[in-house]
Amino acid sequence: MKARSALSIQRDVIFALFVREMNARFSSYTFGNVWLVLEPLMMMVMFILLFGLRGRGEFGYVEPPIFIFSAFLPFKLLWQLHVRNNTAAVSKSRKLMGFRQVRLFDLFLANSFTDGGVFVVVGVLIGTGLYWLGFNPFPRDILLVMAWGTLLWLFAGAFGILCCVISQFAKEVEKVVTMVQMPLLFLSAVFFPMTIVPEPYRTWLAWNPLVHAMELIREAWFPLYTSPVADGFYLFMWAIITMALAMASYRLSWQRMLAS
Repeated sequence: MKARSALSIQRDVIFALFVREMNARFSSYTFGNVWLVLEPLMMMVMFILLFGLRGRGEFGYVEPPIFIFSAFLPFKLLWQLHVRNNTAAVSKSRKLMGFRQVRLFDLFLANSFTDGGVFVVVGVLIGTGLYWLGFNPFPRDILLVMAWGTLLWLFAGAFGILCCVISQFAKEVEKVVTMVQMPLLFLSAVFFPMTIVPEPYRTWLAWNPLVHAMELIREAWFPLYTSPVADGFYLFMWAIITMALAMASYRLSWQRMLAS
């Protein structure tokens, strides 16, 4: 019998962890599955009630439901959920470390693929619903939207790994990560375009890399929207530096993380 390569073993392990993660998330709590779709829909309704009567011009001539759909869903699933799951990967799955084939990094990869898959499924479901209601949810440049979404996904995954490593030495990090997500929701241009933010607040907010992610996605999505601050290179550098720090810290600390 031919011996299997390390790559094929890791591929099967990641797939098994992916199936396990999907089953754990979607088999126990039925309402929790529905909530993945209901929460963005509720936020769109709230957004329409708050801003819908003020005209489309303030939002780049985009219908309010599509405007919030294009930013809230990436923030909620590609950033917030992804960071949270990778940060808590060790505490949630420590029992799996008893299996010789399972490595800690496989858990991070399985979480990342699961969160990416959830984003695609929920996006398609909500987009289909919006189209059925008479809106146009189709992006102007879907490949560019996918590119910026993938960069945000990589950034979030790396940031979650870095937080997970640090949390093994300071348990409070998981709580801090959870606490800052709500302020970030309002400081990352999710509910408003940067075109309506006056100076100097626009410059201050532009230090936040998530603002660039939201604005880049909007530029690629909407034909008439041009962001005054979007910088793809800035977001790319944040993602690369965070990824380098995450990989270096993981490489130096993974044995201690498993022993703690």
